[in-house]
Amino acid sequence: MSKKSINSILKRSTLIIISTILFSFISIIIVTEYYLFQKNYEDEKQLIEDEKKLFLKSAVKNVKAYLDHEETSSENKMKLKLQNAVNNAINQANNIYTQNKEKKTNTEIKALIKSALSGIRHFDNRGYIYIIDLEGNLIMYPFCTSAEGSNILGVKSPSGESIISEQIKAIKNKEETFHTYLWHKPWLTDSILYAKTSFVKRFNQFDWLIGCGEYIDDHNKDTKEHAIKYLKSSYSPKDWNLFINHYDGTSIIINSDKHKAGVNIKDISSDNGLKIFKEEIKIAQSGNADYLYYNWPTNETEFTAKLAYIDGFEKWQWMIGASSSLKQFNDIEIQRMQSFYQMSWLRIILLIILSIPLMFIILGQFRRTTGKFKFELSMLFNQIESAVFKDKKITNTEFQTKEFHQLSDNINKLLNQHFKNVDALKKSEGKFRVLVEHAPLTILGLDNNGIIQIWNKQCESFFDLSKKEVMNQKVPIDKVFTGDQKERVQNKILENDPEFKLFPINLKNGKLAYQYWASFRVSEDLLIWVGSDVTELKNTEKELKKSRNFLDTLLESIPSPIFYKNTDGIYLGGNRAFFNLIELAPEEVIGKGVFDLYTEDLANVYHEKNLEVFEGKYQQYDLEYHKEGQNLRNFTCYNALFKNQDEQVEGLIGVLLDITDRIKFETELQNKQEELKALNATKDKFFSIIAHDLINPFNVMLNSGEMLAESVNENDMQGVQEMIEMLNPAIKNAYDLLLNLLEWSRAQTGTIKFLPQKTKICDDLQSAIKLMSGMAKAKNINLIFEKTENPEVCLDVNMLQTITRNLISNAIKFTPEGGQIKVYTNSYTDYLQLCISDNGIGMDNATKDNLFKIDKSTSKKGTNDEPGTGLGLLLVSDFVKKHGGKITVISELGKGTDVSVWFPIKQ
Repeated sequence: MSKKSINSILKRSTLIIISTILFSFISIIIVTEYYLFQKNYEDEKQLIEDEKKLFLKSAVKNVKAYLDHEETSSENKMKLKLQNAVNNAINQANNIYTQNKEKKTNTEIKALIKSALSGIRHFDNRGYIYIIDLEGNLIMYPFCTSAEGSNILGVKSPSGESIISEQIKAIKNKEETFHTYLWHKPWLTDSILYAKTSFVKRFNQFDWLIGCGEYIDDHNKDTKEHAIKYLKSSYSPKDWNLFINHYDGTSIIINSDKHKAGVNIKDISSDNGLKIFKEEIKIAQSGNADYLYYNWPTNETEFTAKLAYIDGFEKWQWMIGASSSLKQFNDIEIQRMQSFYQMSWLRIILLIILSIPLMFIILGQFRRTTGKFKFELSMLFNQIESAVFKDKKITNTEFQTKEFHQLSDNINKLLNQHFKNVDALKKSEGKFRVLVEHAPLTILGLDNNGIIQIWNKQCESFFDLSKKEVMNQKVPIDKVFTGDQKERVQNKILENDPEFKLFPINLKNGKLAYQYWASFRVSEDLLIWVGSDVTELKNTEKELKKSRNFLDTLLESIPSPIFYKNTDGIYLGGNRAFFNLIELAPEEVIGKGVFDLYTEDLANVYHEKNLEVFEGKYQQYDLEYHKEGQNLRNFTCYNALFKNQDEQVEGLIGVLLDITDRIKFETELQNKQEELKALNATKDKFFSIIAHDLINPFNVMLNSGEMLAESVNENDMQGVQEMIEMLNPAIKNAYDLLLNLLEWSRAQTGTIKFLPQKTKICDDLQSAIKLMSGMAKAKNINLIFEKTENPEVCLDVNMLQTITRNLISNAIKFTPEGGQIKVYTNSYTDYLQLCISDNGIGMDNATKDNLFKIDKSTSKKGTNDEPGTGLGLLLVSDFVKKHGGKITVISELGKGTDVSVWFPIKQ
């Protein structure tokens, strides 16, 4: 390959630069011209487009204003045409009447009027004249002549409105009126009701009501057709197009050779896939009129760019638009581009002609300067070569050109820096050798052939080989390593592996050492191996692992749950008993806090306790632990801090001592104490009854017996009768008391068997009430049993009768003579209610709360001083509890008491 001179390179470079400048200059002129052309075109295009937008917007606004006027005036127009129809009929009728009133009878005149009016039709044959007299008789009905002569006063519209009656009523108040109602279209077979407006006017000569009606939807349809016809004829589609579509996609007014009015245009798309109707309807229904650009299909393959202004007419569900073609913009652009290209070529040719003399001038100047430049450049290269090899500086005084003078100064600065770097490198190399020699690491250096270049003191000590023995020789693998390690070292000795890896090394001197080794390629011909001896560290690690295994075994053997956390409350570990307790694996717990493992309320408690420990407090507290599917467990928790060798707190250790069995024993002991307390109260109650309540009836019997004996001896029959009357209640009270005492004592000792069975409860209540009726009758109390239903329930019949007798007896006791007691039952989903309700003296809240407590005395005399012990209510309470039921009492002083027993309904 031939070498090129600097002169030829500069000459070519100059030509390239001149050509580049000329090309750039021409390009700038062309780009500037194109920019100005494009800006003028865009301005002109925008001006035309703005004029089109303004025109299209104005056109759509005018159309919408016209439609709004038509819709607003539609009702008035319909009323006007109805008035005209009826007034014309009235005028004809008046003319006939006037011409014939002197010649013919009223019957004949009426016939003439009917004949003249019956054939009249309005509104495309939809409207006709009908006549009704003020009595409701149908005089004329052209649509159904067979109905004429019938009375239709009571006829109602399908919506229930009395149409004829309302029209006659309105005519009687004024001469004419409009009336809107719902009615079928007689020429249709459907059952749809349509809104209809009628105008009726009074014909005074015969007291007739003459009317005519029109369906509102038919009138609105006529209004829309009239508007469409007007709009089609009101503009010329030469420069713009008006289009109207229904919201459902049906075209109403469309200017297209391909699509006609009445077709659905929902699926028409532009050439880029845009659904034109979808975009138009979106604007129309938004309530904000706007412009839309699209390409309208003129045939299967051609499209025309269009601009449209679109608005919606919500009252008729119409989309109104005005569009204009944008084809003229393309024509303008083509004309301008042709003009631009012609002018651009003329400018390029002119610039090339003008630049030729300039190129000759530049080339002549170049020849004068290249000789001087070549001489000084050659001199600079010679001086650089001399400076590098002979450590000299460049003499810059010999250069005439300012740039070469500055370049020589810069090169001298670089040479000075180079000489300083060489000196620094020599010093650094010396320091590096000292550092390597005395470093606490095993360092050796190898060239590419495995020859030792570096062997520091640590190598001498570790491998037991001096530097003199190994320097400039291959690594003495056979002298140092044993067994398989020889081959391994031989394979890796020249590898570049900068990652430190641990190697156990068996040396020939009997040592077992552990070292981390890595190799680093510091240059192309030097590989350095660095080793760090961790033998002592590994031995210490083994001892620590042994101690840790011992501690772990000890921890796992402890049956109590133990855990430990760091100062952030994060679990660090625990023994098997702890993880079994919380039923989680160690990996599910370690690294988490209490808020990750427990419910929020429990976690808050544990967190607060942890904070107390970290404040330096030794902690002991009791807690309850329960998980779904497990029994509740009680623990005493002992928490204490653990510290590192620097006496800094590392975390806490917690030990959980299971005290569930102790708590259970203490609870059972407390329950036994309560049972003993209840038994003592029962015993006291029993002795109290025997000592007081039971002895009183016997005292009465003894005294009455003595007095009875005296009366018999004295033959005092009246005294005998009095004594017998005193003895009878005393004996009965004693019997009842003994009976209750017997049943209560049996209940307390557990000798009464609970034998529930299915029974009709009302039958059992009836027998118990019958037994108590004599007691109620003796006190003139009305005892009523309201038997509403007789459900079958599972109860102990004997206990039920005892409960009923005692509650009724208690009610009789505290109900004054002439009072009333009601017994009734109610069935609910889960309970059967037995209620004994009286209108007696009632009780206060204190008495009510202590009714069924054995250690509280609530006994007092009845309204007739009947004695009581309260034993019957205790017996009732015990029997109800055996049924799993409950007792509720509602009472108020002076207003009576309701006692309800609630028996559970068992399936």
